[in-house]
Amino acid sequence: MKFDKIDTNNNRKAKKGSVIMKSYCYVLILLFAIAPLVSQAGEPILIPLKIDGPVHDPANHTYWFGPFCECSSVLDVDNDGDLDIASGRNWYEAPEWTKHANFRDGAETNGPETDDNSEFAMDVNFDGWTDIVSSGWMFLKGAFWFENPGKKDTVWKSRRIHFALNMEGIIHGDIDGDGDDDILCNHWSLVKGQGMTWLEHIDKEPWFVEHVVGTQGDVHGNGLGDINGDGRMDIVTPEGWYEQPRRATDTPWKFHADYRFEPAKGRGGGASHPIVVHDVDEDGLNDIIIGSSHAYGLAWFEQVVNGGKRSFKTHWAETEFSQFHTLALGDLNGDGKADLITGKRLFAHHGADIGAFEPLYAFWYDIDGGKFERHVLSFNHLPYYPDEGGINPPPNYIVSVGMKLNIADMDKNGKQDVIIAGKGGLYVFYNNGFPPTPRNAHKLPAHESYPTWRNWPEYEVLFNTKDFTGWKVPDGDNGHWKVIDGVIDYDAMSEARGNKNLWTEESFEDYAMHVEWRFKQTSGLYPMPTILPDGSYKTDPSGNQITTPTPNADSGILLRGNTGGQANLWCWPIGSGELWSVRNNKDLTPEIRAAAVPKVRADNPVGQWNSMDITLVGDRVTIMLNGKIVIDNAQIPGIEEEGPIGLQHHGGIDPKTGKHGPASSLIQFRNIWIKRL
Repeated sequence: MKFDKIDTNNNRKAKKGSVIMKSYCYVLILLFAIAPLVSQAGEPILIPLKIDGPVHDPANHTYWFGPFCECSSVLDVDNDGDLDIASGRNWYEAPEWTKHANFRDGAETNGPETDDNSEFAMDVNFDGWTDIVSSGWMFLKGAFWFENPGKKDTVWKSRRIHFALNMEGIIHGDIDGDGDDDILCNHWSLVKGQGMTWLEHIDKEPWFVEHVVGTQGDVHGNGLGDINGDGRMDIVTPEGWYEQPRRATDTPWKFHADYRFEPAKGRGGGASHPIVVHDVDEDGLNDIIIGSSHAYGLAWFEQVVNGGKRSFKTHWAETEFSQFHTLALGDLNGDGKADLITGKRLFAHHGADIGAFEPLYAFWYDIDGGKFERHVLSFNHLPYYPDEGGINPPPNYIVSVGMKLNIADMDKNGKQDVIIAGKGGLYVFYNNGFPPTPRNAHKLPAHESYPTWRNWPEYEVLFNTKDFTGWKVPDGDNGHWKVIDGVIDYDAMSEARGNKNLWTEESFEDYAMHVEWRFKQTSGLYPMPTILPDGSYKTDPSGNQITTPTPNADSGILLRGNTGGQANLWCWPIGSGELWSVRNNKDLTPEIRAAAVPKVRADNPVGQWNSMDITLVGDRVTIMLNGKIVIDNAQIPGIEEEGPIGLQHHGGIDPKTGKHGPASSLIQFRNIWIKRL
């Protein structure tokens, strides 16, 4: 992987061997050198941070899909030791990513596009301050370098270094082998008077000398790498490769038409920029990785040498995704081997590309000897389309891989991060490495620490959902307590004489019970008082109770027999769970009476089911209603040590009206479970 180099010498020196990389570059190289040689299991964690992005403001012709610069550079702008990011006309100061707008010209917005199709960092004039080289395909028509003045609030000067009518981009590498980076230019098609051009970096003004090596293959996409193993940098194109002669400055270079890239599915589009040269299958011969920049497919060309004859065999890594416009290599999983990072542009050519409206993606591939195991950095279905109803808001986080990727350790944790610029915004994917092992290093809280936890396997069935097995129906009830659709249903009209409650046949001592209940309806208004936290009633200045006509229904859970206390179920404002007999016993202490008042009203509206858990130990009871503790370890003085559990009858037909009284038990029960303690 290539790193942008920064000369820390304040004086200009001879070019050969003079470029001294900053200390962090040495650290990065060392990290790669000592990286483990075996793959680690698991998936590295890469967490995205959005640094900047376009504002969705259609009235001012800016949208969630841009315009926004599709390129970025990673460099230490202010020489403070931190890597900053430049993207078009703005640079972002680490570590808080403070935005410095319009620090240079170029990169002009032109309708939906930004005139910046490639950029990278480079100390052009060897003054110790990292500059930026950038190209544009619209009005710039070529490449410029922008001089870092060493001051934050000064606009960087621009100087043209290449002119082209159809500029696709620039990449950098040590083409002539003299120790510092040169520049390879790319044109999207052959034009008379142009050709495959590289710019030799020299140690004095004008800093670059232009060389044209030929015209073949001067089309969309090119790259640098040693194809024939002679130690010299060759140039790869979609239609073949240029062999560097003994002296790089000699022209022309010999062209070998050994392969030809065609996108998958037989549909148009150029090659990626850059094309990557890499020994994919680890056989000692460099291979070629090419993406389809504006159509489908990602392929690698396996170099085969047989009897002195060189050929290339095509292997497809992807055929169903489109617009692999740019590629980069970096070690994301820390195995000491290069991984491939790529992704899709957002609405290239204003959405006219093949597959433009298919999902966006940013992928990295563990090359693994040619297997190309895909890993997802980001995947987005672009749900917002105004002409299809606009039912979703404009997306705020759209990761679109533009025309230049950067791989660098931005947070100095020894792991390679991914910097992505696209029309959807500028992002850093921070690489946090692999999750801790063993996987339970971050322990979950114990079940018992959750207030709502009930150890459900330990509970017995108290109601079987079919009939009243285990229950005593009041004698003479005449079917008013009944089972309907798996629930106990009561209409408050039992005809039994005396006790009309529904009781368990068995008696219980200490227990935890789960029961769900709901009031089917209310049957009128009832003047309800307001119960205060101490158990008393709210009164007016004259001492009279203040009541409010309120819809009412009333029932309860009888905890241990008739004298064993009752947890009220009702519509009163204080809420269900109240211990009626305790709250109203004025012989008890104020503290005991206050504990019988629900701490919060947790009831669901009439018609909806409520979940109640009652834990009774000795004379202490705790009640949880709908996940909230309403009674907390309240005492029920004098409660029996053992007794049956009852579901309360209340109300009935009012003889004056012939209708249900306003506090009738129009109630249902279900899911009744018990655990003996």
